[in-house]
Amino acid sequence: MNFFEKIGTRKNTKISFRTDDETLFQLKAICRIENKTISSLIENILTDYILIHQTPLQTEQEKRHSPRKKCAIPAVIFSKIDSNLQSKGMIISLSSNSAQVVLKKSMPEEIIKNDIYILFELPKIDHQFLINCNIFRHKCIDSECILILNFEIQNEIDERILQNFLVKNEYSEILDA
Repeated sequence: MNFFEKIGTRKNTKISFRTDDETLFQLKAICRIENKTISSLIENILTDYILIHQTPLQTEQEKRHSPRKKCAIPAVIFSKIDSNLQSKGMIISLSSNSAQVVLKKSMPEEIIKNDIYILFELPKIDHQFLINCNIFRHKCIDSECILILNFEIQNEIDERILQNFLVKNEYSEILDA
């Protein structure tokens, strides 16, 4: 039997713990945005954590070898074959060789079948990235898709700017060079 199968909707176990004021403030802010109770949010976080540890990474390719940053960067994904096949989304996690992207509407099947480009701009810098990608994994539920993209960065400047963003949030030394 799956641990998360709902036998009933009744919850009968209490958990109590202490946290600092800043963590509580952040939790309350997230709850207001997501229109959830703190209890519901914490239960979702714990459930996700347990699920992650129940199903470890399937491949060696997904293990992190570079810094990864959570973010909210608007992006456009489009097919190499037909640039009219495109979807707007949000990069929610970024590393020097990959990105996790959420698309708010269903993605055309033709994009999934082909290699793609991703176009985005990092915050506080006037430099657009157009990066060749392939879709490592994707999952679509209802009208939302999440993609794991592997980057094929060809430009050394793009690579250095992205690395500095991930490690230090500094760009000036690269742009001045």
